[in-house]
Amino acid sequence: MNELSKEIINIAGNDYTLFLNRKGIIAFEKFSKSENAKVKELEKKYNQLTSSAENIEITESTNPFDGLEEADDIDNDMDLVEKLQIKLYWILLYTNHQLSIEQVEALFKIAKEEYGLESLISLGGQMIEDINTNKNDGQELKKLSALRPKKK
Repeated sequence: MNELSKEIINIAGNDYTLFLNRKGIIAFEKFSKSENAKVKELEKKYNQLTSSAENIEITESTNPFDGLEEADDIDNDMDLVEKLQIKLYWILLYTNHQLSIEQVEALFKIAKEEYGLESLISLGGQMIEDINTNKNDGQELKKLSALRPKKK
């Protein structure tokens, strides 16, 4: 198994190994298609709400929340983000612990209380970023003569 991103997280006094490789990224994309489609809709919604904000003059009577009624359901939008994170953590935990999605959801709620949602999102994002960067295990890449510029 090619380990690309591995972390240990302590939840309720127990250590859990989070593991992610490229196969895990594909699994995450497979199981989060509907949520990702909804996230794209949300991005469009918030882009539309903020795109009309060019050259707005601020006066004494300006209400900064006028026209932002559609943003009132932001808590529902955060529920979507949390569902995505639960699926990611299900994949992160599955290799070493084979937990069901329900078990991961229960653990995630505990971890959310301990660390906060932002920290969990950050950790998951860091692990994904680790996979998308080439670490080379600290080894220096050999120079290939075929990649040298050719003399004309």
